[in-house]
Order: sequence, then C-alpha cells, then structure tokens
Amino acid sequence: MLLKATLLSVASALILACNAVGAATSNIVGGYLLLDPIEGPSKLQALADNAASIPVNRVFLAFARPDMVYVPSSNTLEYVGLNYANTADYGFADLKAKVATLQAGGVQVFLSVGGWNYGCFPYPYTYYSVGGYGTSTPNYYKIQEYGTLSNCTATNMWCYTCEPPSQNTTLADFDIFPEPSNSATWQQAQTYVEATAGGDGVVWHPQMIPGRSWTDTNNSMVLTVPGSDYFLTQNRDPYQDLVYLAKDLGLTGVDIDYEEMWHADYYRNGPSAGPWTSHQTVYKYTAIIKDVQINIQAIQPSLLLATAASAAGGLSTSWWGGNLKNIWYNMHAWYPDAYNFVANGGGVNIMTYDLSDNEQYYECPDANTCTLSEQVNYYVNSYTANGMSAHVGYEIGIPAYPDPTHDPTHQLPLIQSELTSILSVQGANGGFFWEMYKPAGAATNVDATSAAQQICAAALGNVARCSGSIPQPGGGASPSATVTVTVTNTVTAPASTTTQAQPTTTNAPPTTTTSAPGGACTAPAWSATTAYNGGAVVSYNGHQYTAQWWSQNNVPTAGAPWTDNGACGGSSPTNAPGGCGGSTAWSSSTAYNSGATVTYGGYLYTAQWWTQGDTPGSNSVWVQGSACTSTRRRRHLYQ
Repeated sequence: MLLKATLLSVASALILACNAVGAATSNIVGGYLLLDPIEGPSKLQALADNAASIPVNRVFLAFARPDMVYVPSSNTLEYVGLNYANTADYGFADLKAKVATLQAGGVQVFLSVGGWNYGCFPYPYTYYSVGGYGTSTPNYYKIQEYGTLSNCTATNMWCYTCEPPSQNTTLADFDIFPEPSNSATWQQAQTYVEATAGGDGVVWHPQMIPGRSWTDTNNSMVLTVPGSDYFLTQNRDPYQDLVYLAKDLGLTGVDIDYEEMWHADYYRNGPSAGPWTSHQTVYKYTAIIKDVQINIQAIQPSLLLATAASAAGGLSTSWWGGNLKNIWYNMHAWYPDAYNFVANGGGVNIMTYDLSDNEQYYECPDANTCTLSEQVNYYVNSYTANGMSAHVGYEIGIPAYPDPTHDPTHQLPLIQSELTSILSVQGANGGFFWEMYKPAGAATNVDATSAAQQICAAALGNVARCSGSIPQPGGGASPSATVTVTVTNTVTAPASTTTQAQPTTTNAPPTTTTSAPGGACTAPAWSATTAYNGGAVVSYNGHQYTAQWWSQNNVPTAGAPWTDNGACGGSSPTNAPGGCGGSTAWSSSTAYNSGATVTYGGYLYTAQWWTQGDTPGSNSVWVQGSACTSTRRRRHLYQ
C-alpha cells in the first residue's frame, strides 16, 4: 500500500511538473463535482477508479469556504468547509489519495472556492440586488411572497432570496470573501490594485468580517456577516491557506468562483437613476486574485489558478445593476498581468448558463440574440473580442434560473440542437460544465455523459477518453450516450427528475410513475437478489421506487439509482419524484420508528430503526432519499 501510494504521488508530481503554465488552458474539458458527506466520497471514488476513461480531463471539486483556515502540513479539512467526510481528518487523506489517482489517470484536479452559497450575503443581496431596483426585477416575486421589502427579515432569511425555504438554510450556510487586512500578502495585493486603479477611488472594507457584526449605514441595520472569523483569531490569510492546502493535497490548481453580486450593488457608484459603476468589486476581486497569485509564486509555482467568470463580465457597456457586468473587462483593462496569469494558467471559465429569453426584463442581449446558443456565443465573444482568453461553460439539466416553478417557460436548458450550435463555434476551445452528477431533468435535455463526450470530442478529437462515460457511485453501471431512461419531468422538484443515459435494455422507460392512491403498494417488493433494469418499479418500506438505471442489491431510499415516488398510502406526494411536501421536518425531540420519513436540509430521509435525537445524515440510522428541490449552488447572473 505504501509503495502504491508513493508511486501515485510520484506520478502526480510528474504531471504537475510537466504542466506548462503557458499551455495549461488548451484543450480542457472540465466538470464540477459538488461534494457532500453523503455521496461526495463515493462519486469521487467512482471518478478516480475510472480516471483514464472518463470524458473529462479536469475535475473541479466544489466548494471550499472563502474564509477557510488551513495550517501547512496539518493534513485536515476541519476549517476548509468542504463538508467532505466525518473522519478525524475530515476526509483529508481520502481526498488526497483520490486526487493522486485521478491525476495519475490524466485528470487535473482543482479545488474551487466560493460558489453561490459561499458568496451570498442574504441581507444586502435582498435589499440591494433583488430589491434595490424597484418592484419589476426578475426575482422580486420572492419579496412579494412576504409582502414588501420591509418584511424581509432574519426570521425568513431575508425573504429566502439566496436559497428557497425548502433548502432549510441558516446564516451558517453562507459566507463571503473576506478582506484579510492582517495579511502581508493581502497588503501587497492592495498596493498592486491601488497603483493602477482606472476608475473610482479605491475603498477597502476590512470591517466586513465573516462571523462578526456589521452596520449597514444606509438604514442603521446591525447584522452578523455570514461566515467565521476564525481566520482572523488565528492570524491567517485564507487565500494563502488555500495555496498551502492545494500544495499538501497535490492539486493541479485552485479555482476562485466569485459570485458576490450583492457587493457590486451595495458599493455601486453613480447617479441615482443610473447607470452605475461597480469598480469597488473590481478592486476586491482583483485583490483576491493577486493575493492567491503572490502566494502561488512563493509557495507552489507549478500551481494553476482558474476562475469562474460572469457571462456579462466581459462587456464594456454601461452597468444597470443586478449582476457582475464589466468586472472582468475592467480587470483586464487595468490589471492585464493579473488577468493573464489566470487566463494563461487555469483559465477564465465563463458561466454562460442560467440564461433566459424573458424580454420583459431585457434578458436577451438584443431582440435577435435570444436562443441559448446565440446568447452563449454573444457573451463568449465579448471576452475574445476584447483580447480576453476564456472558456465556455455549460449547465446540465434544469437551470436554476428562471425559477422552474415560477417561470418555466423562459428557461433555456441545454438541449442537443443548442449544444451542437455552441460547439460549432466554441468547441475547439474546450469548456466546462456544471455539474457532473446533475440529472438531465427532461427527455429533451442533454445528460452529463453525452455533453461531456461531445465537448471532449470537439476539443480533443478522436481520443479514447471521449467515448467514456461518467461512472455512477457505488459500482453501478455507467451511463451510455445512446440509450436513455426518462423519469417524468416535474418542475416542482428539478433535482430528482432525471434523464439518465443507461445500459442497453429492452425495458421501455415509463412516462409516469404513480403510487397507489390510498392503498397498499401495487408494485412488487424490492429484492436484494433481483437485477432491475432502468424503469423498473418496486415497493419498499411503504414507498414505491423507480430504478434510474440497472441496479442490483442497492437498497431503495438511498438515492441514486432509485427515485422515490412517494408513499403508497398517499401521505407523500405522487407523480412528483423528490417532493417532500407530505413529510414533516425532522425534530430532535421526536421519536421515530423504522420507516418514518422526515425532511432535513432539503432532503427526504427514511429511518432504518427506532431513533430519537440522531440528526439525519450524521449516521446510518437515516438513509438519504431524493432532494425536495434542487440543491442549487448556482444562480442567475442578472439578479
């Protein structure tokens, strides 16, 4: 075992050593992997076991907290925020081993910091982004559900604008990117930014510290900033610690996924009627990038730095609020060496998804640029036309925006014709997609394996990797790009409705799956010894389940490969896989018998035996089922 680990480490080191920065971003096919303590390790294991044949050559592990603390050589993820595993080292050794295996198989591994939740400050996002431009903005309906803006308070998570109520989020689920003024390298980054600032005068905001109180001087509101001040009490710089962590894990690179729209809207400058500038956000973001760059050059020069960028970020035209327009355009104009360090290293990866064709809110760039492919090409070209190297991003399945329950008619999912159109223009440059295990959600949507194969073929050509598939966790059969099994799309529960490419089978996929309305289960009981093809329906513990793909000895209620169709007696929703409306929220004071179902953290859980006080997800008494709604870490770029 030691010899194997040593060989893997050597192989990983050789890959890193050969990874020339100038050519690092060419021919990249990347996929984000959202880690969680329930299925994250098994998904990563499946990818590592098949590293040489999966149709991507880069994996982004998502997401670490931007206020992380990692002491060099401590070998623990305790204060990193990955939520990866309940072990003494919080999954560090396991993650490092899988990183080495993936890289030995030719797959680069990046750690992504931020994302939607780890960048959303609910109060200013509600008051200055969603509710800061009148009542006719795309997401203002969320505020109207609670009456008026003044009714958005801490008790309703500021009208749940960052995440819907079904996610059961608290302030602890969010974070911001701090300004660690205690750090010498952050101070160097500040000096760099101030030296060539091309817009408004630079103003720093070190008083906005995660985990501490902050006063909105516009209305004298005193709030607690999401996140933790542990980095400050330990005199650490999270951006430096990110580099130390990447070095100790043996990563190829790190990725800054900056989505602080609230920051741009709160610190905007200009006439009351607009347009405005978002220069303070340009300065903060560039300082973050520069701090990471300084530490890479000092600690691990072979490390690559990537970033996820806003679709509108490369535009030079006036900014009317609600997004991150102009951020990367101005960064490139004022700080070209910092921009190019990223672009020529890990790459600038444009989040050209969560787009809409709702012209009521002027969401198409112009009247003749409204399809998904037209908009994607428009936004990518806005970068390249200004000499800014960048990659295109694709979103699998049902987009997070527009809200699939509020405005499904204006969604622009990735269907085959649109993917073909995008690849015809952007394919040779490679790209990335969100997310590797996100369900397709509808028969017309391209699934993750098929999208990866096509992006791979366009960027890499006819190589063996591009005919591979994204393997299922737990040793299940891998999806195929040619045979699909469709579970009926239900817009109220996008995370658990799926079109999944499956092993070849003669079973016709069902168009709907229902539970017996108010009676006993009509489907045959699940058996551990029976092999089930995709579309098979079984009953287990009072619920009916549909197989998403071939399965044997995979207990229903454990999520994939089974979709929970609800209780046979009708107490849980039917015809709505993933709905949790019929189950009550878990309570620490309630005693639950075997088979009891509860909701917790946005998921349905089933008790395997009697329990009281055991938090779902913390031990084996609870088995996680379908998500009640989509677990959304991404959000639309225009409010």
